[in-house]
Amino acid sequence: MPDAPQWVLFALIAVATAAAVGWPLLRGASAVEGDAATAEAEARALRHRVALEGLLDVEADRRAGSLDDAAYQRERTEAEERAAETLTAPVARVAAPAPTTSGRRAAAWLGAGLAAALLVGFALPGPNGLGERTVVDQVLADAQAAESHRLADIQRLLTALAAHPRDPLVLSDLADAYLGGSSSEDLRRAAVALQVLLAVDPQNRSAYRRLVSAYISAADWKDAGAATDSYASIASESEPDIPFFRGVIAFRQGQDAAAVSNFDRFLQLAPSDPRVSMVSSLRAEAAGELPGASASPGS
Repeated sequence: MPDAPQWVLFALIAVATAAAVGWPLLRGASAVEGDAATAEAEARALRHRVALEGLLDVEADRRAGSLDDAAYQRERTEAEERAAETLTAPVARVAAPAPTTSGRRAAAWLGAGLAAALLVGFALPGPNGLGERTVVDQVLADAQAAESHRLADIQRLLTALAAHPRDPLVLSDLADAYLGGSSSEDLRRAAVALQVLLAVDPQNRSAYRRLVSAYISAADWKDAGAATDSYASIASESEPDIPFFRGVIAFRQGQDAAAVSNFDRFLQLAPSDPRVSMVSSLRAEAAGELPGASASPGS
């Protein structure tokens, strides 16, 4: 339902519509009366000019010698009387035809129809979907809002890092903020932040996992392998992340035998790990056990 400002707008439109329809009708009636008065004045002036021309004709006939004194006096008197009468005598009016009501009735119905249409348009709820964002628009808007929030977090963390350059929590949060992006530049900056974090906290296993993941996402296999080896130097023999990363790196480079060996090691160390389903699929693909698959994508 419309709110108060919309009803005010409707009232203004209704008044404007009524004025547009009614004003020509009212103006037309006054115009008829004005035209009649003008015609009457013009007729009186015309008759007066004719009477004056008759008087001039009498004077011309006298100078021409066609009238004697008696005839001249008689015709001159009659011409002067006619001229005097034209100044005061009313002009006979021809009754103007009474305006028909059909035009006014049609205009009234038109105005009523417009007002009803406006009222219905304001009172009824809008169609579903009008003024509402589509699902695609909503997803795009949410993504833009999330990206704006991420960039604001990065600026805040950089300011905090300038004040405390060796704060591991700030470095970790900054790396996560960069990892939230999708560009290669975001991945590069995340790797730098994680390298600084590992320099401050060399035993930070979470930093190693995120660093290796960043290199894998950037398809930087050399640095991914080096970071995995550094991670292995502080991890225990039973750490499943090591064979997992080595298996993924080997799989992506088309080294099927190394990938299968590392995936088997991972499945042996962590049979209940949430990544088991993914690793099993990758292992089957590397081993050529999937229907239609004989080698990994990189081979």
